[in-house]
Amino acid sequence: MITVFILKLSLFAPALLLGAVIDNLSLDSSAESLTIPYLLCGYALVILVTAAVAPIQTYALTRLVQQTVKDRSISWIAEIFKKEFCVFNNLRIGHLIKATDRGITAHEQILNFFITVGLPLIIEILVVSILFVHFGGAQLFAALLTASCIYLYVCHRIIQWRTRHINDVNDVNDSEDEVSERLFSTLRAARSIKLEGAAEQMLSPLNLAFERYARCATTVASSAAALGSAKMLFIGLSTCGLLVWGVRNQGMTNPTLTIGELVALCSIAGGFLTNISGIAEAYRSAHQFMADKVKLQQTLSLPRFDGPDRSLEPPASPISSLELAACEVSGRHLTLDASLRFKSDESVAITGPSGAGKSTLLELLAGMDGAYRQYLSLNGICVERIRGASQLRALRYCPQSPVFLPGDLESGVMYGHAAGPEVLEQVQKLSLEALLSQLNLNDTASNLSGGQAKRLSLLRLLNRPGRFNLFDEPTASLDQELSMTTWDTLMDAFKGKGLICVTHDIEALARFDRVLVIQQGRIVADGPWHLLRREQGLLKGIAEIAER
Repeated sequence: MITVFILKLSLFAPALLLGAVIDNLSLDSSAESLTIPYLLCGYALVILVTAAVAPIQTYALTRLVQQTVKDRSISWIAEIFKKEFCVFNNLRIGHLIKATDRGITAHEQILNFFITVGLPLIIEILVVSILFVHFGGAQLFAALLTASCIYLYVCHRIIQWRTRHINDVNDVNDSEDEVSERLFSTLRAARSIKLEGAAEQMLSPLNLAFERYARCATTVASSAAALGSAKMLFIGLSTCGLLVWGVRNQGMTNPTLTIGELVALCSIAGGFLTNISGIAEAYRSAHQFMADKVKLQQTLSLPRFDGPDRSLEPPASPISSLELAACEVSGRHLTLDASLRFKSDESVAITGPSGAGKSTLLELLAGMDGAYRQYLSLNGICVERIRGASQLRALRYCPQSPVFLPGDLESGVMYGHAAGPEVLEQVQKLSLEALLSQLNLNDTASNLSGGQAKRLSLLRLLNRPGRFNLFDEPTASLDQELSMTTWDTLMDAFKGKGLICVTHDIEALARFDRVLVIQQGRIVADGPWHLLRREQGLLKGIAEIAER
C-alpha cells in the first residue's frame, strides 16, 4: 500500500517539476533562473525513484495475487477431490478439467483487476483530487470524475450486451471439448475410419462447432470496437474540455494558474484519463472470465462424498455383513427384486454376459453411487451415515481399468501409501519382481502391457485390504497361466475376508463360496457353483459367459 502511494506521488512529480521549469524560464530574474538546474536535478531524481519503485510495486502486487491464487487453487483442488465419485466419471472428466483450469485463470484475472488496477486507481483519484483542489480546479476535477463515471457506465452496458455472446463462445468451447474428446478417440481408430470412408462424418461435428464459434467471436470483436470508440470519445472530449478550461483561465485578467501549472495539470489529467480507460479495459477482461468463475463455483458446490451427515463408524464385529436392499438403478440396466446380503468370511463371484449389470452392481456394493448409497448397509448401519474415510477403508474397490500416476511403486501405484512387507510376497506370486525392479511409470503408463497394469493395480487392495474387497475383472488381459496364479494369490490373501469379484472366467467360479449370475439386469441365480451349473435354465447363460 505504501509502495503504491509513493509510486503515484513519484509519477505526478515530473509533471509538477516540468511546470516549475517552464515558469522559471519565463522569468527575467537571474536568481529565479538559477533554480532551474535544481529543478532539473529533482526531475532526474524523481525519474530514478520511479524506476526503482515501479518493480517493487509490481513484485508486491503480483506476489499478493499469485499467493492468493496459489492458496485458493490448493483449496479448490482439495475440495474437488471431496466430491462424489460420479463427478470423476470418464464422460465428464474433460469438462471437469476445463472448468477447474478456466476457473482458476478467471480468479487470477479478477484478482489482477481489483489489486493491480483498482487499488492503484483509488489512490490516484485521491492524489489527483488533492492536486486539482490545490490549483483551484475542484470543479474541473468533479466534471472529469463525472465524465469518467459516465464512460465506465457506458462500457459496462456494452460489456453486458456482449456477455451473451461470450457465453455462447464458452458454450462452444465446451462443445469443442466434447467433440475433441470424440475426435481423439476416433483418430486412434483412424485406419478403420478411413477404410469405412467415414472421415467426413467424423469431422462434421467439429466443423459445425468451429462455424458457430466464428460467428460468436465476430460479434464479440465488434463489441470490442464499440468499446474502443467509447474510449476515443471519452479521452478526446475530456481533453478538449480540459483545454477549454485552461484557455479560459489564462484569458482572465488575473489567471489562477501559471503556464507551468497549467501544463502540469494537463499532464496529470491526461494520465488520469488514460488510467480510467485502462480500468475499463481491465474490467472487460475480468468480466470475460466471470462465466468460467461461475462454472468453477458450480463444481465446488456439488455434493461432497463425505458430507456433514456422515459421522458414524461401522460397528466392530468378528464377521461383518454387507447388505444391499432391493432397488432399481435407472439408466444402468440393473434391478434388484430382493435384498442381497454378504458376509466378510465368504468369497463371492458375480458373473453374467457383457452388459448384464455386473459392474454396476459391484459399484453399488462399494458405495460409490451416492444416489443409491441409502440402500447399502454395513453391519446394520446405513453406509450413507458412515464417515466417508471409514467406508473406503471397509469397502475396498479395484476398478476394471487400471489407472496410475507417473513414478515408482509407492507414488505411481500405491498413491503415496507405503508398501507393506506382505506385498513383496504377493509381488513374487504375481511374477512382478522384474517389473518392479525397474518400474518408472510414464504419464500414461503406456510402458506397461495390459497384463502388467492389471496385476499392478491388484497390489493396492493386497497392500491395504478392507472388510470387503471388491474386484472388477481381476484377471482381464491375463493369459490362462497368469489368471490361475492371480486367482491363487487373491484366494490366499483374502482368506477369511470378504472377497467379491466380477468375472467372466467360468473355470474360476468353483473357487468361490457363492456365485451370483446376472442376466439382462437381474439376478437369476445365487448359490454354490457346483449346484448352479446343474440347473438347466442357466445353461444358455453359462454358454454366453463361456464365449467371453
